[in-house]
Amino acid sequence: MKILLPLLFSILIFCSHASAQDDSIFHELDLITEPEKQDVLAAFKSTRVILAPSIERVQEKQLHFRVSHLFSPVSLGYKDLFGLDQLVNMNLSLEYGINNRVQVGLARSNKADKTLMPNIKVSLLRQSTGKKAFPLYVSYFGNLDWKTNTYSSEAQNNYFLGRLDYVNMLLLARKVNQKLSVQLSPAWLHRNLTDNPNEPNDLYALGFSGRYMFNGHMSFNWEYFYTLPTSEFIQTKNNPLSLGVDIETGGHVFQLYFSNASALHLGRFLRNQNGNFFDGTIQFGFSIMREFNLNH
Repeated sequence: MKILLPLLFSILIFCSHASAQDDSIFHELDLITEPEKQDVLAAFKSTRVILAPSIERVQEKQLHFRVSHLFSPVSLGYKDLFGLDQLVNMNLSLEYGINNRVQVGLARSNKADKTLMPNIKVSLLRQSTGKKAFPLYVSYFGNLDWKTNTYSSEAQNNYFLGRLDYVNMLLLARKVNQKLSVQLSPAWLHRNLTDNPNEPNDLYALGFSGRYMFNGHMSFNWEYFYTLPTSEFIQTKNNPLSLGVDIETGGHVFQLYFSNASALHLGRFLRNQNGNFFDGTIQFGFSIMREFNLNH
């Protein structure tokens, strides 16, 4: 018995030491082994930052319906309730997710041109972590503006192609952390027929936008487009700047914003027909987006 007890005690010490070594080895293996690849989710609250598209897309078999309003400049003062007495632009849009990479949409603006806008967004690459991680979201957005109004110009009335404008955008975004997301949006606008001969048919712009989350349901958004000064006509215009707040409530996203843009759609405000944001020529607007799940 005197020999057996020390022997059992030695065996227990050896086993516990071996177990500790095994745990240490497995922990080191866990550090070496990369986690599985995972997509980074929810860079923005909705498919738009404010007026322009965000990197987010509608999920498969989901439908987004959005109503947007833009009022007169706040510089009109209290007699016009700082512009709220006059609605200058309303935009209705539908967006549908064909699959988890492609969404299609249709929008309509009641601005002077009374524009109908079919569009498409394709998710090319996604920001991810883990194995073969990728640092950015990359998407393409294409939009066709079909102006349905009756014009004084015979060329615009008689030729269907003269009513068409084309917008192409590359969306590059990164979710920096849980609060901050940023996006770069190079854009090309081509107009088959311009309003006057001094306007170029092609405009090029670079968008800078982002979102900062206050909490799980509210964020501050910003959006600025710099149009490249490729002609004297462009140099006399103002670049669009918008600042706003997103509020998420269940299946709704409610946006409140101020902008110097005179219209709610890309083909119009990228042409820089905007007020000066810093002299009070800004307008208040809001959007309501409702999500419908059509997947039974």
